[in-house]
Amino acid sequence: AASGPPRSPCRYEQSEWGWKDREKRDELTDERAWFLIAREPSARPVAFSHFRFDVECGDEVLYCYEVQLESQVRRRGLGKFLLQILQLVANSTQMKKVMLTVFKHNHGAYQFFREALQFDIDDSSPSVSGCCGDDCSYEVLSRRTKFGDGHPLPAAGHCGTCCH
Repeated sequence: AASGPPRSPCRYEQSEWGWKDREKRDELTDERAWFLIAREPSARPVAFSHFRFDVECGDEVLYCYEVQLESQVRRRGLGKFLLQILQLVANSTQMKKVMLTVFKHNHGAYQFFREALQFDIDDSSPSVSGCCGDDCSYEVLSRRTKFGDGHPLPAAGHCGTCCH
């Protein structure tokens, strides 16, 4: 999940992934893509979240691919509201958790997800799994739903996407 200006490649360029227009376009137009869009009263979009229903490490999850807000609506609770709606959607569809990826160098977003929204570092994150250790520029974060309160799968081995 990025938090720079919409469609901004800056955060990606600072990571090992880099920015790839075609890959981002394909990701956004994939048939599995869902969007939550916040609009002004004039109907102009000011924020959105791109997400998918997926299976990660054997758990049914709502994976938030992106959260973007126009600068004039940031720090007013809209980002938190969008993520709370995603949590409600995940609960209503019986997903085990909401997951997202955040760049370590995006300190504001990292702090927002960890502190304001109480996301935890997921067992599939490279820093936990040992896949890449400190070499990765991102963490995988998650927050369990009411259906994910059971026993999580053992954290044996890495089942997420490695940074290499």
